[in-house]
Amino acid sequence: MSGGTVDPAAFRQALGHHPTGVALISSTHADGEPVGLIVGTFTSVSLDPPLVGFLPTRDSASFAAIRKSGRFTVNILAHDQEHLCRALSRPADKRFEGLQWSPSSNGSPVLPDVVCSIDCSLEACTPAGDHYFVTGLVESLEIHRPVAPLLFFQGGFGGFVPGSFVAPSDAIVAESVQAVQYIRDGMQRLAHAAHGEVTAYAKVTDHAVAVATVAGPDVPTSTILGSKWPLTPPFGEVFLIGAPEAETEQWMNRARTAGEELLRISQERLDHAHKHGWAGSYAGDTRDTLLFPALTEYGVDGVTPAKQREIQEMLRAAGEDLRPVDLDPEKQYEGASLVAPIRNRHGRCELMLRLCQIPPVSGARIEVLADELCRLTREAEKSAFQV
Repeated sequence: MSGGTVDPAAFRQALGHHPTGVALISSTHADGEPVGLIVGTFTSVSLDPPLVGFLPTRDSASFAAIRKSGRFTVNILAHDQEHLCRALSRPADKRFEGLQWSPSSNGSPVLPDVVCSIDCSLEACTPAGDHYFVTGLVESLEIHRPVAPLLFFQGGFGGFVPGSFVAPSDAIVAESVQAVQYIRDGMQRLAHAAHGEVTAYAKVTDHAVAVATVAGPDVPTSTILGSKWPLTPPFGEVFLIGAPEAETEQWMNRARTAGEELLRISQERLDHAHKHGWAGSYAGDTRDTLLFPALTEYGVDGVTPAKQREIQEMLRAAGEDLRPVDLDPEKQYEGASLVAPIRNRHGRCELMLRLCQIPPVSGARIEVLADELCRLTREAEKSAFQV
């Protein structure tokens, strides 16, 4: 059957606007070695009998091995397992290299922390264009981690949680605003002394939300209360102060998917925050005129892969602006921006202060302003979170 005049690239782009789940179809060779392939076509087929299906390409050597075994297990990947998806998209002989797995009831690999696994015997394999439509009879299944799944959408990966399942953020924001009231006067004094703007941000899930902002004389406020931007690397490092190791690793995994250069910058900013108690960047033209407005829009409109690629390209362009540097006391720095954490009584950072819109100042002056910013965060910790 001919495809007529439909352009393959246009076909992929149009169908890419329909999100699909991401799953590993796994089995073993006769010698017990694992085999598998990532698919975005897994679906339920029938309840009685219980059938599921997926569509591998007809020239897939991995599927040929799975077909020969006559059995397979479906691993539905979780929203935070994009790194596993990319590892399992390597050449077949390296696909499981360095990955942990355990055998399912039919002997096929099950990855740790997947949403669920479904053991099947191969029921049918029907040609469908350049793919097969494969159905499997479900023999057993297990839910391992009931979290949001990994989705493929607009050529990129992401997660999805229905809005009604998300706890409202009003209580978090209200508590943060109350904590900031203890240092409101201090924020005002620092904004005046720095001739800049001081904004408090609260961590709400994976976004930073502006809950209070003050500006010095003749400084136009650039931050809208309630605006938010995603904690996408290299930003959000101070919110990892006191965080569990797993949360830090998840943030670093996001950095890895953005490329080696941004991974290095993210690690350097995180190291600086841990060592000095604050982080900063010192060339704000690209950052403040393009990147932060785009990040704010990104936080309001939602995270789509197309927008994510746009942001990551801006991050790459602003890379050197975002890298921590050893400050030269005599050198003038234009567009400095400093952030510092406010820790709760458990040592976690749920609030941060950002000092920005600073006129050109020396490295020595930036160090003084950073000390003042940290003094203000300690005052907030003592006043708002005392036991």
